[in-house]
Amino acid sequence: MDSLYFEKACRSLRRRDVVMRKAIKLVGPCTIQLDRNGFRMLIRSIVGQQLSTSAARTIWRRFLELNGGRRVSAGKVLSFSTAELRGIGLSAAKCRAVLSIAKNIVDGEVRLAALKQFTDEQVTIELMKLRGVGPWTAQIYLMFSMGRPDVFPTGDLGIANAVTALYKFNKHATENEMLEVAESWRPYRTIACWYLWQALDIVREGEW
Repeated sequence: MDSLYFEKACRSLRRRDVVMRKAIKLVGPCTIQLDRNGFRMLIRSIVGQQLSTSAARTIWRRFLELNGGRRVSAGKVLSFSTAELRGIGLSAAKCRAVLSIAKNIVDGEVRLAALKQFTDEQVTIELMKLRGVGPWTAQIYLMFSMGRPDVFPTGDLGIANAVTALYKFNKHATENEMLEVAESWRPYRTIACWYLWQALDIVREGEW
């Protein structure tokens, strides 16, 4: 993904969807930033599970402080005690997941670099073998570490809220309704989702 790719994606989204056209106009250029450190992205995704954006950001900042910087390694994470991880705000389940994933990486049971050769579905299947990793975590990994362009996490509350609000559903949009709305976004659903997250903030601020 680069600026030329984002421009191409935005042209397609604007042409096919009037709501997306408005979102792109209000939000501005796409500035998705990928984290190519797969382990760090995976741990950050675990941290952010079922949390608001602000809460996830706070706990992740605490994690980096505990870690001593942004250079996150499986070996370093394994040196943390459960008490230390609980102390920064992780639940008991997330502590177990983080430590288990780190051990899998250290033991060589999982090789994240090898996932580059896999399809989105195959990556999801492989990642879900790890403790604490479900479809949402795998999809976030695909989007923001691997840079896969056509991922649509229907289980993300922010995405569901954005689709419901922007596309004027009377009730909370169902998964099937979300998939139907997103069909015209292919093969750029990752970029569309980024705009949905940004647009939801605009809606909440009353500026839509």
